[in-house]
Amino acid sequence: MPISVAIAQEDTVDERSVGVRERARPGYDAVGIRAGGFMIYPDASVTGTYNDNIYATNTGETDDFITTIVAGVSAQSNWSRHALNLNAGLSQYLYADNSDEDRLDWNIGGNGRVDVTRDTSVSAGLSYAQLHEERDAPNAVGNAAEPTEYAVFRAQAALDHRFNRVTTRLGATYADYDYDTVPLIGGGVLNQDFRDREEFEQLLRLGYNVSPDTNVYIEGTLNQRKYDQQPPAVPLNRDSDGYSVVGGAEFRLSSLAQGGVFIGYQEQDYDDPTLPNISGLSYGASVDWFVTPLTTVRFETAATVEETTTPGASGYMDQSVGLRIDHELMRNVILGARVSYTNLDFEGIGRSDDIIRAGLGVDYLLNRNFSIGLGYSFADRDSNIGGLDYTRNEIGLTLRAAL
Repeated sequence: MPISVAIAQEDTVDERSVGVRERARPGYDAVGIRAGGFMIYPDASVTGTYNDNIYATNTGETDDFITTIVAGVSAQSNWSRHALNLNAGLSQYLYADNSDEDRLDWNIGGNGRVDVTRDTSVSAGLSYAQLHEERDAPNAVGNAAEPTEYAVFRAQAALDHRFNRVTTRLGATYADYDYDTVPLIGGGVLNQDFRDREEFEQLLRLGYNVSPDTNVYIEGTLNQRKYDQQPPAVPLNRDSDGYSVVGGAEFRLSSLAQGGVFIGYQEQDYDDPTLPNISGLSYGASVDWFVTPLTTVRFETAATVEETTTPGASGYMDQSVGLRIDHELMRNVILGARVSYTNLDFEGIGRSDDIIRAGLGVDYLLNRNFSIGLGYSFADRDSNIGGLDYTRNEIGLTLRAAL
């Protein structure tokens, strides 16, 4: 998983315009290890979690105690021009009573930027991750004896150029998904090669700096989603092409708020004539409201078209909205609360899932190298398809270490 590193800011930064969790805390921030032109930030954590419904089922719930060991490292350049960042991490999940759920996730990646001129830069990144599919994921195999494992390779590149107040970005991304065979309850296996695919995306953005703190823009995106297996090996051709056109803004309103918002239209067209196309609003936002110097409220929302191999469905529209509140009770004690609502609307089969998530937590920073976190989370899925409803409660204690 990506490593989160707090970087100390200059003393002149107005803390009223910095989020509670992003704020520099001298005496409590890991200082890192200097290695030539790089700063190295290692970190690790151990979490013990009680989960009262590990399989996300609506009847016959199974509870368990899960130990999660996470370790990672990031390297960040501190050059005056250009930039290079590298990261790697792993997460080991160990179940006390249901060892078939044990799994190991890991990732490695990097990104960089070349400052060609004062107004022109080129950026690129590569990453590879071995992950697992959560039991409550929209496309999770219902009768799988173990969580589905899959690998994702990503690559992206972008060219940014500024003409006085006019800004432009030309970008492209590539992703390759490779799903492993999964054993089934009662015996046998499910070969999931039919889920393997490549996704391509191209982006063009044209913006204008209304002020030093505000950029308004229009953006167009094209995408192509290509599955490895085609008929007659599989019943349907799930290849599709899509686009979106949005208008938005990225802004900072003094010490009041900062973030970005956009809204527009999106459409995904499927090659197989039996699969209905998906279209609708494309929108998103991530805005921090600095209520007081000690309290930050973050609002997030998004609408995206996602892939599925559910029989009869072409894909699903994922629409979500969430709110998070962080409060600095003391310099080294941070309280947090969050709530979100998500609707998954599967095109072609009438399935609709409503998901509510909420959580509470407290982080106690002991010193530069150690912190403790206690958290509770709740999840509830209400589906119009029988057997997909579930409710889950989790409570966990985490010990973190960083250099």
